[in-house]
Amino acid sequence: MEVNGSYKELESDFIHWVDTVDDIRAAVIVGSRARLDHPADEWSDLDIVIFTSRSDFYIGNDAWLKEIGNPWTSFVSTTSGGDVERLVLFSGGLQADFVIKSDTELIKIQEGSIPEGFNRGFRIIVDKDSCLAQITDGKTEVLSINPKPVHNEEFLQVVNMFWFASMYVAKQILRNELWIAKTRDTDMKQLLLKMMEWHAVAVHHKQDIWHAGKFMREWVEADVMDQLDRVFGRFNQEDSWTALISTMNLFRDLSLETAEKLNIDYPDELDLRVTTWITGVQEQQ
Repeated sequence: MEVNGSYKELESDFIHWVDTVDDIRAAVIVGSRARLDHPADEWSDLDIVIFTSRSDFYIGNDAWLKEIGNPWTSFVSTTSGGDVERLVLFSGGLQADFVIKSDTELIKIQEGSIPEGFNRGFRIIVDKDSCLAQITDGKTEVLSINPKPVHNEEFLQVVNMFWFASMYVAKQILRNELWIAKTRDTDMKQLLLKMMEWHAVAVHHKQDIWHAGKFMREWVEADVMDQLDRVFGRFNQEDSWTALISTMNLFRDLSLETAEKLNIDYPDELDLRVTTWITGVQEQQ
């Protein structure tokens, strides 16, 4: 089912509505519908950053959405970068995420401070005061992406959290509290993902690591991808044990190689103690 045309209509309806609203001074599309590298597919949502003098109004109510389309549901959330956003599901299954920013943020952009959310590309659709003219002329512009260096403390924090969580998950599997185990396992997977990102940069010198595991096959090595088959288990004890041990093994391999490249001392003793305890109780099952 091709829905891109409907998103174009939604974008057009939004622009026409903004023309009638004085307090919204600028609006920018970010994400896949703004970039040329890995552009939108038919399932991509529409991400719009709104700069307004009445941010509380757009956060606090959803009546304005009816001026744009027919909303099925809407709620307020927070982006990974800490910005407040209103997520909307419009008729036809069209999803739009409106990030609401104060129009005072436009001053920072004029001074050269580009929002992090613009890093993958952006497309200006409203600029009533020409505040954004100096950063683009209407074309998609991708800013450089440079992986942040990993510090010793940050690396060890992730490793310590992972092995702590491993012990907790093992205890929940022993209790047959599988829902709790799966919930905590989700946290472990985020730590595993972080180590996969660091490993890709430190060991394989990847420079373009996408967030949240997007386009993973492009920056994760094939042998690591193969192991991911075993780190997600079904809702039973046997599969949960297999997934836990597989996750531990993969995390260890990636951590050791990454630590060596970064000249960081890996906490072998912690790893050994937790692994010995977990494999010991597993064998008794």
